[in-house]
Amino acid sequence: MRLRSRLTLALVAAHLLLTALVAVLAWGWVDAALRAQAEDSARAVGRVLARGGFSTDERVLSRMRELSGHDFRLLDHASAPRPGAVVVVEDGVAVEVEYRTPRFLAARRTVLLATLAVAVLGTLAFAAVAWLLARHFARPIEELSSAARALDADLDRAVPQVGAGEVAQLAAELEAMRARLVAAIDTARRGERLATLGTFAATVAHEVRNPLTAVSLTVQALRREQPADADLARIAEELERLDLIVDEVLSFARGMRCEPADADLRAIADDVVRLLARQADHAGVALSADGAGHASADARRLRQLLLNLALNAIQACSGGRGTQVVLRLADRTIAVEDDGPGVPAAILPRLFAPFASDRTEGTGLGLHLAKAITDAHGAQLMHERRADRTVFRLELPA
Repeated sequence: MRLRSRLTLALVAAHLLLTALVAVLAWGWVDAALRAQAEDSARAVGRVLARGGFSTDERVLSRMRELSGHDFRLLDHASAPRPGAVVVVEDGVAVEVEYRTPRFLAARRTVLLATLAVAVLGTLAFAAVAWLLARHFARPIEELSSAARALDADLDRAVPQVGAGEVAQLAAELEAMRARLVAAIDTARRGERLATLGTFAATVAHEVRNPLTAVSLTVQALRREQPADADLARIAEELERLDLIVDEVLSFARGMRCEPADADLRAIADDVVRLLARQADHAGVALSADGAGHASADARRLRQLLLNLALNAIQACSGGRGTQVVLRLADRTIAVEDDGPGVPAAILPRLFAPFASDRTEGTGLGLHLAKAITDAHGAQLMHERRADRTVFRLELPA
């Protein structure tokens, strides 16, 4: 049985019990009132007969019955009254008066009919009001119960915020519990994916690094023989980038470790601009560094971080969506700015989470790795959108 039905039945039952109680009290009051009137009448008759010197013939008694309004009889001595009668002894005269007269029966019928009317009509009206009240109080609980059952099949369905007081607090707690459960499941799934990807990445990186090292050594030997060959210089740069990518993959698989030392931020930024120059030209984006500064940081990891941020900015500006990416430097601070369209609103809540990307060619790991390097340094990486420019600001510790 639904909660609202149980509440309605409980309220109607309470109404019927109250009606019956009122009827019993009303009946007791009527009976007591008529009995008291009969006793008063019997005392008056006794006093009149005892003190007035009237005879007790039937003519006098009939007249007194008319005046008193009660049917009475004289007794030789006091005795127990009959049902529906009272016996009063006044100045030695015993008088028995019947108070359950036609008037008594009419009063009883009135009480009975009034009770039935209240019980029937009042119950119908009260049942309607009780149903509305029960619906008002039970509906929030029923909705919460339905939402709780639905959590087994659909955790993405928000718990409705209904009711007031404790019910509203319960709804808020259920929604908070659902959100925590969704976050826990997402974290577990992400952990499983990262663990699998880490194992795969470590295997691939290990297999790629050996031939990459051999190719790099061969190119270095050729450059020593032909130092003016521009093609060999470009191949060496791309091999350097590949080595950085392999190092990123290994960092992702093994966990991030940093060895801070005094680092020249301008030298690191110029290195990043050099490595990404050809990709920036291909995208039609002007990539530059501005300013200078120093910080206590792992220069190799910091270069990885800036490569990811700058590459992300170039990709955001490619296709005519922007024209400029600038690395702005100061002591312990690096800001990567671009005039692209900015991060999509749907990505912002999970900006630094792994696999958070809306680009088909993107892996969604660049910003995640940048955040991992930031955390390993005890630094802060912040995103903001200002004056039609997207800014990722890195603040390194002193």
